[in-house]
Amino acid sequence: MGAKHPQETIAQLGANKIDFILAARHLIRQGIVKTPVEAIRYMEENNSDVNAIIEQLITSKQTTLVPEEPETVDE
Repeated sequence: MGAKHPQETIAQLGANKIDFILAARHLIRQGIVKTPVEAIRYMEENNSDVNAIIEQLITSKQTTLVPEEPETVDE
């Protein structure tokens, strides 16, 4: 597959620019690809769902809240 302008890939995937950049950054941080260029090519070749990658990013950053136990007052 030849090199395309990133805007063409964004249009092909139906994503907006900010989500596309976040998805590319997430792929790099997860070790799936090594460079931004590889991230663009990866998403283009696999016709990746940018929203699914963003969901993975959100899930990876979420923490679970542990409810606090109420303190008992000794009389």
